Amino acid sequence: MSSPSSTPILRRHGVKLIAMLALSFTLGGCDYVASFTKPKQTPEEAKAEGIALGAGCRQAGQSLEDCYQRNPDKLKAGIFAGWKDMHEYMAAKNIQTIVPPPMPEKTEADTAKEAPKDDRAARRERREREKAEKDGKDGKDSKDSKSKDSKSKDGGGGDSDRSSRSNRDRDDSSSSKK
Repeated sequence: MSSPSSTPILRRHGVKLIAMLALSFTLGGCDYVASFTKPKQTPEEAKAEGIALGAGCRQAGQSLEDCYQRNPDKLKAGIFAGWKDMHEYMAAKNIQTIVPPPMPEKTEADTAKEAPKDDRAARRERREREKAEKDGKDGKDSKDSKSKDSKSKDGGGGDSDRSSRSNRDRDDSSSSKK
């Protein structure tokens, strides 16, 4: 039983709880909504960014193809224009290239992110490959342990294997004579 004075308190707490939940859901969606309202990059800005990237790639001594590969989402025409301009400038001023940074290697996590989530064949293939690697490691260990076990049972040599067979044969022949 609740007293008449506790009902308004519960009602106030319930209203506060509902208001807090509504506010948290609203604020949680702000990032989602903001992604639609962001101004898109104009073609001029995209080309200027590509020119800057291309010039940087040429100064670092990277080939044009490497620059394209490192920046797949950038405008290729801009990258080419920047690379070409920087090449001509460096040739005219006799400027040496700078040693480029090493290409980042892809990890398993990166390749998993790149694979489409509905690509069942790729996932199955990866699982089978991992299982084969695991079985290969386990198989080598189990073969070694089996050979060690068999050697330890018969004394570790091939001669004892022959002698145990001859002893068995003698035992069988003596039991069959009786």
